[in-house]
Amino acid sequence: MPELPFSVRLTVPSEPQQVGAPVQVSIAVRNISDQPLWIIGVLEGSELGLRYPHYLPQITGPQPLPAVEIEYDMLAPLRLQDFRRLAAGESFDPTAQQNGEAYLPLYTFTNFRPPAPGRYELRLTLSTESTANEQWMGGWELPGKEQAQERLTLVPRLRVDSNVAVVMVE
Repeated sequence: MPELPFSVRLTVPSEPQQVGAPVQVSIAVRNISDQPLWIIGVLEGSELGLRYPHYLPQITGPQPLPAVEIEYDMLAPLRLQDFRRLAAGESFDPTAQQNGEAYLPLYTFTNFRPPAPGRYELRLTLSTESTANEQWMGGWELPGKEQAQERLTLVPRLRVDSNVAVVMVE
């Protein structure tokens, strides 16, 4: 199997956390290839698998957590400014807006408040596997759609699983 050009790393506090308190989760998508690559951060629908790219968070712990409920009437269009060019070795937070991107937080992580003591494991899967443009573009069009579709051909198609980040809760 060929080596993947991206890695996904989750970072959480190393010290024990408190029941009911928010847990800081940092995300870094890194270009581990030897050439520049294009990628897209978390957009409307990415977290729920409604559109590509998929950013699918998972938290397991001593008891089941409630499902995150997010509703979208219509998914915003993919725009040229939503693409991020990463140089070889460069990383970025796919939830952080820096240059007008429409990136969103991952609500599963930002709303995570451990309900009970114990060990919690956090994972994130990034998928850019779809080659069908309509699965990326969103629900309505803006000028620049053709340019966005053209740039989309430069995004590597892959599935990457993050490390397992462990949070201990007292």
